[in-house]
Amino acid sequence: MTDRAKCREMLEQVILAYGGIDDIIITAGLFAAPDDTGVVPDILYKKSYEVNVVGPTFLSEEAGKIFKEQDMDGSIVITTSVNAVVAKPGSIAYDTSKAASNHLIRELAVTFAPKIRVNGVAPATVIEGSKMFPRERVMASLAKYSIDFDKSESDESLLHKLGRFYASRNLLDEIIRPADQAEAIYQMLGPAFKKTTGSIVHVDGGLKDAFLR
Repeated sequence: MTDRAKCREMLEQVILAYGGIDDIIITAGLFAAPDDTGVVPDILYKKSYEVNVVGPTFLSEEAGKIFKEQDMDGSIVITTSVNAVVAKPGSIAYDTSKAASNHLIRELAVTFAPKIRVNGVAPATVIEGSKMFPRERVMASLAKYSIDFDKSESDESLLHKLGRFYASRNLLDEIIRPADQAEAIYQMLGPAFKKTTGSIVHVDGGLKDAFLR
């Protein structure tokens, strides 16, 4: 998705298969972790912006051309993150790029109005089914937060412990799962949000640190 020509090619393949495009959902994301010195390697810092900002821009702009040709209403939903408004140590590339993607949503909403709506969904940390949390990172996170675990525990057990920790930090004490994010996206594409554009819905169980100030 960081190659504009490939974005266009993908959309053309979709049109050939299904006859047109109704909605675009962008969920690709990249978390670049710092190295042993605490600094994100330059190449990964740049890659974060390519995947989290440049890619959604290219794909949305190419989709926008098709929407215009179709002369039909449509909708774009981009996944951002609560990290866009919550500063955290060790995630400078991810957090700042997600902050940029938040504003990208507003820019695209202005660009594509009035026919195309553009909104965002900002989940809290989702570890279930996420490739961003391999076993090693889960154990490192558990150790970081002083959560007891045994290296012989199953992946499922380790993920549950970390998930419960993240849940304890939100007001509803709920683990945020992919299905929660998918449901929010589904609703934003439908009639319930037909008069909403340029907005970002947080699916985070209520993280008070992410409340607007």
